[in-house]
Amino acid sequence: RANYLPYWLHDYNWHRPHASLNHQPPISRLGLSVNNVVGLHT
Repeated sequence: RANYLPYWLHDYNWHRPHASLNHQPPISRLGLSVNNVVGLHT
């Protein structure tokens, strides 16, 4: 269970749409440019 947590958190924060954010993932709130996203998204 603990081994899977990083994968779940990644999906939750980077890919899963959230209704409270107009169906955008939480990472979209940071306003990262396309160039920065590539460096952070591993």
